[in-house]
Parts: sequence; C-alpha cells; structure tokens
Amino acid sequence: MTESSAGARVPLAEEVRLESGQELSACFQCKVCTSGCPLASAMDLAPHAVVRALQMGREERVLRATSYWLCASCQACTARCPVGIDLARVMDALRIAAARRRVPAPVREAPIFAQAAMRTIRLFGRLYEAGVGAEMNLRLRQPMRESAFARRMLEAGKLRLVPERAGRPDARPAREGEIAYYPGCALHASAREYDTSTRAAAAALGLQLRELSGWRCCGATAAHQTSARLAVDLPLANLSLAARAGYSAVTAPCAACFSRLRHAQAEAGDRVPSGVQVQHLLHTLLAAGPDAIRARVRRPLRGLRVACYYGCLLTRPPAVTGAARFEDPVEMDGMVEALGGAPVAWSFKTECCGAFHAIVRPDLAVALSARILRNAHAAGAEALAVACPLCHSNLEARQPEVAEAAGVSALPVFFFTQLMALAFGAEEHAGLDRLMVDPYAVLTARGILPHPPAARRHGAGASGAAKV
Repeated sequence: MTESSAGARVPLAEEVRLESGQELSACFQCKVCTSGCPLASAMDLAPHAVVRALQMGREERVLRATSYWLCASCQACTARCPVGIDLARVMDALRIAAARRRVPAPVREAPIFAQAAMRTIRLFGRLYEAGVGAEMNLRLRQPMRESAFARRMLEAGKLRLVPERAGRPDARPAREGEIAYYPGCALHASAREYDTSTRAAAAALGLQLRELSGWRCCGATAAHQTSARLAVDLPLANLSLAARAGYSAVTAPCAACFSRLRHAQAEAGDRVPSGVQVQHLLHTLLAAGPDAIRARVRRPLRGLRVACYYGCLLTRPPAVTGAARFEDPVEMDGMVEALGGAPVAWSFKTECCGAFHAIVRPDLAVALSARILRNAHAAGAEALAVACPLCHSNLEARQPEVAEAAGVSALPVFFFTQLMALAFGAEEHAGLDRLMVDPYAVLTARGILPHPPAARRHGAGASGAAKV
C-alpha cells in the first residue's frame, strides 16, 4: 500500500485505478490480453494474471513481477479487450506506482532507459539516441553492451554523435495549403533517409509540408512509462505550436509520435487546441488518391513483392487511431500497388517488433523481429515496407542477429516513402545508400534500377560489418 494525500493507506489496485483511470473489477479473465501479447512467454506473470492478482490484493506478487517492465506497449491487449480495459495503461501505472514505492525493478534496463531518455529530452528538448545508449552502458556497468550493433549504426551514418537542441518557434504563420510536418527525433538522426524521401514524395504530389518550427520531443515511450502528465503535456505542447501558427493539420511520419499526439488529443480534455487534425504521414500522402500517385510514377516497382508492415501503433488502439481495419490494414498495400509493386498477403503486418526493447532487451527484439521476417519470407516477400523508424531499426539493423537466431536470409527494409521517391524518379532523395541491408540486388534484378551505384557511402556496401 501507499499513502493518500489524507494519510490513509491506499491499496495498490486503487492506486493503479486512480493512476490509469481503468476499472479493473470489470475484468472477467477471458485471457484475450494474454493470448495476443507478443511477450507473454517472457513474463513471469501473464497479463490476465496481473489483473487477477490486483483484484485479489496480491500486491507483493504484482510489484515484484517482470510483466509490466517487459510490456512493449503494443496496444494489442487494449485494442482487443472485450470490456474496454486499457491494459497497456495499467502496465504504465504499475511502473509509476513501483517507482513511487521505490520497488527495485527486476528488469533493470527498463527504468534506466526511461530515465536516460527523459534526461536527454529535458536537456535538449529532443531525444539524444547516442546519449541514451552511453548512459545505459555506464549505469549497467556494461561498457561493451551492444558494441557490434553500435558499430554497425556508426558505419551506416545512423548515430548522431552531437545532440540536437530544439530551437525557438519562429513567428511566421502557416500559409494556405501548408501542413505542419512533425518529423520526430529519429528523422533528424538515425532515420534521415525517411525525412529526405518524405520531402521528395510530398513535393512530387504537390503537398506543402513545412516542418513545425520549435517542435520538441513528444516523449514517445519514455514519457508514458514515467508520468501520465508528461505523456500528455509533451505532445500537447507541439499541438499548441501548430494551433498558434494557424495550421489545420499536423502530420507525423513516426508511428509512435502519431500515437502520442493522438493520445494527447484524446486525454487532454479542454486543453486540446481546436481545429488541428493529427495524421500519420501515410494517410497524408494517400489523400492525393491512388490515381494521382500512379500518374507520378516514372520508375515503376515492376511487380516487386513487398510485405507491408504497419506495426503496432499506426492502427492500435482504434479508438485513438481511428483505424477502420486495425487488425488487417490495407492502406500501404494500396500505395505499393499504385507504385507498380505487388503487396503480398501475410499474417504479421501488425505484429510487434519489440519496440523499445531494441535498447532495453535486444534479445526480445531479435526474437520478435525474427518471427516477422520469417513470416514475410514464407509469404514470398522480396522486401518489407515500414512506416516507423523504430520498426525499421528493429527489422533492418538487427538482421545479422536475426539471421543467426532464425536462419533466415536478408530482406531489404524500405521506408514506404523511399519506395515512393524511387518510383517518382527522385532516387537521389530516396536515401537508399543509408540502408544497412543491400537494396540494390533486388532492385536491379527486378529492372527497377539499371545497375547498382559504383560506390556507396553508407549502408550494406560500406563494410563487411554492415553487410547482411
């Protein structure tokens, strides 16, 4: 128990209810949450059992469990619960309650990651990926932790060694037709090819994207694991910037950023700026319509078999994202088809890749990514298309470990905007040379490109360490 403001002892279940806003007594133990949880097998207390233990007052059992520290916040449980319990938020509330009670985390890496990430956000206004990794190594006393992965990222030019600071917003108001572009931290660092290809694809479609001046990190995974207030305030600050500048729409290429901006709109009540619509970049670009996309194709994808991977947060939970087909989305498939490609039918398009476990528990991220890549191979895919920088990192940069663990051959992983820029004849802005799994073999074999470039600055051709 912990103490209320009046000094009374509050049971853990009540503390979690107050923190999360979820009525746990409604749970009737159908186990849907556990059956769909990608990490249930790694937990010492299954998701449904966490709720049952809270209902029964088994506080010590819950507080000492690994479950809520291993939760990847993929929203599968929240989206599927028949009584509407947001179990992902319950897991966040348990992290916050455990920290408040000073209960040591059995998964030490998880709170260290959240603390390190929030520290860089406070210092710079934006997430500093290299700084987070360095702090985790120091605090875990594992100086060689993830050294091979870090070396691959460095060789591919994907680690920003100097932190970027958020600037002050300028005074220029939005012009007619402009859409506020919220790139998120990764597109200025490890996923710069997503940024350059986004700008090229938007320009080809006649869309006026303007980067939101003075934007700051939305908090992504770290904020909602640390503070329910911060998880709303950080994204809300960016929506307020957009509203003050006069934008009617904000588009986010990162699925996690999109999710946090949408969650803030859903949770902030009367603090939400009116008149600002939050979109994921995929939907912004699709607004032109498939015919407009086809009309701009200069270099068709020639039947390239693509497994379109949506991940968790682009569609879940549907009450927040607005997704009509949150289990079987098809928007990216339609875009690939309009570009001349052949989207494959497969089963893992919304399965979790491990999310932030890329940093916290890489072994779990590798295991989950291996399942996804194995399923894509089985469906006959020649490549994957993704719409999130963290998904891209897990599915592409981890392929050496995946190949060793699962014995699957390499698949190139494209941001969907890279395929658009390539098909629109803007190859120089597609950033293909920054990919760590060589994309040129399949592109030249398909006749999409006449030949690979003579030399590559980064990526799969840069060194043996980066080649898969």
